[in-house]
Amino acid sequence: MFDSIIYKNETGHGQILDIGALAEGLLFYGKVAIVGNTATIKDLLVRIPPLILLSLLRDKRIELYYLSDQIGVSSVPMSNGRSLYSLINFSSPDHTIEKIGAKSFKEATNGNKFAASQFAKLLHPLSHNEFDQESILQALSDNVSTEASVEALMKSVVPDYKPVYATRFKIERQYKGGFHVDTNIDFNQVNDAYHKIVPASHSAITEAYIVALLQSAYEATYFAGMLNSEIAVTPIERVIQAKAVEAIVHRHDHSASQIESFVDLTLANGHAIREAINSGAVPFASIVKLLESADPFRHWLREQSTDVRLLNAYYEEVTKGSWVEKLPAKSLRWSVFTGLGLSADFLGAGGFGTAISTTIGAVDTFLLDKLIKGWKPHQFIENDFKPVFKKRKSHT
Repeated sequence: MFDSIIYKNETGHGQILDIGALAEGLLFYGKVAIVGNTATIKDLLVRIPPLILLSLLRDKRIELYYLSDQIGVSSVPMSNGRSLYSLINFSSPDHTIEKIGAKSFKEATNGNKFAASQFAKLLHPLSHNEFDQESILQALSDNVSTEASVEALMKSVVPDYKPVYATRFKIERQYKGGFHVDTNIDFNQVNDAYHKIVPASHSAITEAYIVALLQSAYEATYFAGMLNSEIAVTPIERVIQAKAVEAIVHRHDHSASQIESFVDLTLANGHAIREAINSGAVPFASIVKLLESADPFRHWLREQSTDVRLLNAYYEEVTKGSWVEKLPAKSLRWSVFTGLGLSADFLGAGGFGTAISTTIGAVDTFLLDKLIKGWKPHQFIENDFKPVFKKRKSHT
């Protein structure tokens, strides 16, 4: 645990990337990977001083992966009142790593060509070429796991929503990759409760939004597995991604029992670093200074077993006497994957070929292979932003 963590664009109409959460990740993890697009890069260069970002890339504290394409969910209204959905992949010739990297950096630094060239060379190309959306749709068509995910999502995000019947959310495959959603969710009632917590300007819960969250969970988990990394998640993403991982194991194991393979780990005596960075009360440069003093202790932490007492000892040592102690208190949370005893014998006598042929698609196969080989998709949970800082303060 704490070797590396991956951050990606948030799903929905909120902020592109949570810079404050990124700062917290840098404090705990040896390496932070960011997977994003043109908007991600431009947002990073606005919210992190460009030369500081360049320094973090040079020092390999951050690895920045540029996606040449995007995935999404298309929706076409039908005459019968339903919608026809499709999982889509799209790209633009104007948004390539060669065109965007140096150009974005020069724009952010008023034409610093030398630094821009260095920045562009430090970007890593990435695409969805191996992210088989047909196998994602195959996974989502497993109505048992999909409905379990959606039901858990509703309980987590809108606990005041009390459905009369068990949640129904079935993917109905149609011609040429399209699909309908058969659901009994009362979205008017759901959004009345949801918008008491999340502004309507941010997002609304709809069939398409739920499918997008489900696909995004597989995408984040897929890239994290590819990079052998843990995952940073919002509270909404937390439950969806956990259920996605559990469903992958369930589809191979065929167990009738409900799988609960994530346990919570809470650091109770943390501080609101994320909120301070996001509000502007603390400049991002302050976290960089803290990282330098934390390095020896962070290397020690990576070698320890997952233990809240050791995590607490690390945090107290790193923040002792620093500006962090002046911040409001906050708990920091992780969701730790237990592994469920997965090993090579989990596959049975037939080996991995049997798993591929009898149960699961390409993305499931890839992720199950990673899980069996020891990858742990632990989650670092980004708590909801609270406006605890009413004025800017100076910290060094």
